[in-house]
Amino acid sequence: MTILSCYLERVLTTLPEREDRPFLNFATQKAEENRISVIEAPTGYGKSAISQAIALKSLEEGLKCVVTFPLRTLLEDQLSKFRGTLHKLGLDERNVGTRYMHHADSRYLIRPITLTTVDTLSLTLFGIAPEDFEFAVKHYDGTLTRSMGHYLFSRAMVLLSDVVLDEVHLLSDTTKSLNFLIALIRIIASHGGRAVFMSATIPKALENILRREGEEIGLHITRFSEKPDDKFLEERRGKKYEANLEKLENNKFERILSWIKGGRRDGFRKSIVVFNTVPEAIEFYKIARESLDMPKDRMLLLHSRFTGDDREEKRKKIEELRHDEEYLIVSTQVIEAGVDISSNLFVSDLAPASSLIQRLGRFLRYKEEKEGRVHLWYEDEKGKKYKGIYDMDLFRRTLGFLEGNEVRFHDPESYQPLLDSVYDEDSFNPKDRDIKELIFIPTILESADLAVKTFIDLEGSFVRDSTLVPVISSSLCHEDMPLSELEKFLVPMSLSTVYEVKPKEMLVIDGDKISKKSTEELWHRKKEDVLKHVLSSKFVTFIVEGDYNEELGLVMRHEKDF
Repeated sequence: MTILSCYLERVLTTLPEREDRPFLNFATQKAEENRISVIEAPTGYGKSAISQAIALKSLEEGLKCVVTFPLRTLLEDQLSKFRGTLHKLGLDERNVGTRYMHHADSRYLIRPITLTTVDTLSLTLFGIAPEDFEFAVKHYDGTLTRSMGHYLFSRAMVLLSDVVLDEVHLLSDTTKSLNFLIALIRIIASHGGRAVFMSATIPKALENILRREGEEIGLHITRFSEKPDDKFLEERRGKKYEANLEKLENNKFERILSWIKGGRRDGFRKSIVVFNTVPEAIEFYKIARESLDMPKDRMLLLHSRFTGDDREEKRKKIEELRHDEEYLIVSTQVIEAGVDISSNLFVSDLAPASSLIQRLGRFLRYKEEKEGRVHLWYEDEKGKKYKGIYDMDLFRRTLGFLEGNEVRFHDPESYQPLLDSVYDEDSFNPKDRDIKELIFIPTILESADLAVKTFIDLEGSFVRDSTLVPVISSSLCHEDMPLSELEKFLVPMSLSTVYEVKPKEMLVIDGDKISKKSTEELWHRKKEDVLKHVLSSKFVTFIVEGDYNEELGLVMRHEKDF
């Protein structure tokens, strides 16, 4: 049988500028030798080539591959690359499909290569795939006595596939997501499956937990430090830049603008500014458009509250900007992973070490970029600024380390001490009882009732602290709009945020039409009942008070004066 390295070589030949990446060959060798592998390599090293090699191998050997991403923005960025690789190799691009919110060209993850989100993977693994979810809920409620759907088929589509999960560090952010990660590893291993998990930022404490949890199943961790690429490191260490850390008060936006203007005067005209919240990103973008002397079509705003079509247009715009010498991208955390863009002036709100390193993967990313400038800022941690966004202990440890140490964010030997200083084993708190409950779900063959019960008990997600639900701006909402047209204007939002906003109205399917309905009674129900309502086929979307346009996205009125 052809070894995985040969498939990797075929993938690498499709790249426009082929570079030797010896660690990729080393890592693919380890992935082939071990059924469950974790691979750590620096940002910008080309780990996605491993995903494509595994997918290509599965395709040509008559198997299936499910490539999974924690964020849909990652998936959307990688889809065109996967299809482009198949096209260059003379293979049918239709072998690649997607399955995530409102995108179902690979129902039940059925395509030979499916790109999906971790949310859809979890539902499908536990036998309640999006296609069957309502049937499963009705059976659980006792309102349906016939077939609950294809729950065994659904599980098999995961367990019979090679699974790749990119940016796996994002599944260590919360106890719930880490529980799912460990359960996923054990379930795949117990069924004799293969899985590869990849990341650029794995603290030693997380490595210890994964080794301990995966000891009995032969989980293997391959680190870049085992076979470092000296040529790559030399090029990265040759980059010259200042990294400034500053506390900002009320004049925050003015100060950030001064950094951008100063950088532009010094020749650093490819700028990225990252905020921790959507309202701040929107507000600064509007100010920057009025204050900076640069072409407006060279300015771009990125965050999570855009429609699917507008996200795709922004992805295309990023591809265009990559070839320019001047631009400003204002973003939230969505830029941390999978967005292939670089900068020579990088300005960012402070974040815990792992997120910060991922963000700076968009700075001097390419080989030809040699010089730049970094500005990091933070605000009074006693205020509301970081509450509910990041773990404050991780934030404080990151700030403390950066105040006393110089970190070269392109050099894993330099940033690994930062990771290991910020994250200890207490930062990761997997619950063995909860993991065992997740592992038990696929053993029940009679129905998917236990999966539904667990899903509801976990408040609508096996992975996230809050499930995502569709919302639509009141400025775009029209009852007489066909559902197919209406879906184009839906924006995903966490249910926890919706609870805070408590929209007054929603759209539901009423017979053969769509009707507005008051939500007043809904907010007096138990969370379990609210969740069931949102997940029913009659529910379409919540209507939030706000405005929407393709440039700014969804701007909710209660946030305008943040």
